[in-house]
Amino acid sequence: MKRELNLRDLGASCASASTRNNEASPSVPRGLFLRSGKLSILSEDECRKLCQRYHIGCVIDLRTPVEAAEYPDPLPSHVQYLQIPLLRDAAVGITHETGSDPMTIIRNLRRHPEKLMAMIPDFKTLYSNIVTDAYSRSQLDKAVATLRSNAAQGICTLYHCTAGKDRTGIVSMALLKSYGVSNETIIRDYMRTNRNAFWPTLKKCLAIGLLTRNWRLVKVAYTSFMAQRELIETAIERMR
Repeated sequence: MKRELNLRDLGASCASASTRNNEASPSVPRGLFLRSGKLSILSEDECRKLCQRYHIGCVIDLRTPVEAAEYPDPLPSHVQYLQIPLLRDAAVGITHETGSDPMTIIRNLRRHPEKLMAMIPDFKTLYSNIVTDAYSRSQLDKAVATLRSNAAQGICTLYHCTAGKDRTGIVSMALLKSYGVSNETIIRDYMRTNRNAFWPTLKKCLAIGLLTRNWRLVKVAYTSFMAQRELIETAIERMR
């Protein structure tokens, strides 16, 4: 289940990355920050067990309102749920008409690959905008402040977007920056997503190929689904 959720303890991941970089162990607490993909892939019972296992007291949803409404988190009632979207729906072309799930959109538009290509965002610009656009940056700062406030109270917080890669990766970067973690350690944690994403991405790309017969689209989709070092480097640089 960890692989499907792209779930990991940020403190433990950061410590592991620091060891590989031969750096001093960072001060990021373990067991209080969980990064993840969307929880809607879980049943209510699976989600309850997840919250119980990791003592999750709060969930921060970084998705847009349309995404969250379409695929809600099946959380137990005692877990606090906060919506802190980093992007507006319009910023990434998400509407109630098209939906927010990439594979659903591809199935609906499989005969129009040019429309699908046009819908894939420029991820480098997207990463840059999240840390510089006034709305997105204020939401990013709010998410980091909430995570740190909860940690100070001993509350374990799980935060997620859809795949746990882009928006979740940027929040992780900003949170680790606030603890003084090195850029290389931040990048190592970010790139760990590819361990979890590789096989699911291959399956998605195979499905896209069979649906569209457009191999250029398959190549672009593969790149979009996988973590790319240059993207988080762009966010780190623009964050300054």
